[in-house]
Amino acid sequence: MRNAVVLLAVLALVAGSVGVGYASNSVYGLSGLIETPDDTIAGQGSVNLTGNYITDIAKTNANVTTYGAVIGVIPNLEVGAVAMDSDATGAETQGIFNAKYRLLTESLERPSITVGAVDISKRLKRFNAMDDESSMFIAIGKNLTQAAEGVSGRVAMPVRGTIGFGTGLYKGGFAGLNFAVAPKFDVMVEYLANGI
Repeated sequence: MRNAVVLLAVLALVAGSVGVGYASNSVYGLSGLIETPDDTIAGQGSVNLTGNYITDIAKTNANVTTYGAVIGVIPNLEVGAVAMDSDATGAETQGIFNAKYRLLTESLERPSITVGAVDISKRLKRFNAMDDESSMFIAIGKNLTQAAEGVSGRVAMPVRGTIGFGTGLYKGGFAGLNFAVAPKFDVMVEYLANGI
């Protein structure tokens, strides 16, 4: 019951901060899906708060909480940080620092290209020995709404797709889809070869 109350409180916090900016935040503290980055960048001067609660991480019976913020520094550049805390024996709260820059903005003819780094200070290794390096990535994103409408034969809500690859967490590649099914309500689907 306690876990359900904490989860509902975190969901309320995240839902309440959705209007602050147009980017959603990943568990690692950069704009993106759940674990994977996408091509969204926090608006210049905006602060997007994040809070996440993950139960039974990697089937270890340990629960992880992350909380922090993403800040839009200049156009196309954001920095973010989260405190990552686990209830596992011997685990201490770790600060995870990130940065993301959009090299190329999407146009009608071409996708966007975004690069970034997650866990610049190499603190995730305290949660997972396999994550002993900073994770660099390149993500390619595109609005897929028109293609979705062509498949469904009717007007579709916005659909965004991302594919990418990198080092550390992103070694082996990643992909994600974000469906806007209603105003202020998205459904996210992602694949990450080397994530939580």
